[in-house]
Amino acid sequence: MFTFTKKADYALLALSFLAGEGQGRLVGPREIARRYEIPAELLAKVMQTLARHRLVASVPGPTGGYRLARSAEEMSVAEVVEAMDGPLAIAQCWEEAGPDRCAQSRHCTLRGPLARIQEEMVRLLRETTVAEVCEPAPPLPRTFAGGTPLSMLGTAVSHPTAATAAAAPVGLETKK
Repeated sequence: MFTFTKKADYALLALSFLAGEGQGRLVGPREIARRYEIPAELLAKVMQTLARHRLVASVPGPTGGYRLARSAEEMSVAEVVEAMDGPLAIAQCWEEAGPDRCAQSRHCTLRGPLARIQEEMVRLLRETTVAEVCEPAPPLPRTFAGGTPLSMLGTAVSHPTAATAAAAPVGLETKK
């Protein structure tokens, strides 16, 4: 199963809030945490990471908070995921440490065929903007091309609560 980590999911939710409800003003992490029922301490760390990666601007002080560093149309989902989790990789051999990190690398026949999936995933995440993620999505098809069934974990919601985020991680799972 491919899925965003909670940190990446929370980062995308926070950026979505700043691009929508929080647009044009400074927003504290507690306001965002309340909106999405996210642990405030965890969201504060997520916001600090986003600030270090210059995705949000931080204004200190009692009336301070966060705002987008640039428009949501100029930020890719890949930038957000990489800021939170590091390089995009579908398997350990695609991480910075490379095939040497995997004990099976000498005998593995998957790396070549997985290259196309890795490239397409990175392309899609780089081409998808935070603004696009903020838009309500049409219902997803329940089958792949050719009629192969698609099993969805949870339902498509635009603003999941912490309970639904924990119970139904963002991602797809295919039946074998």
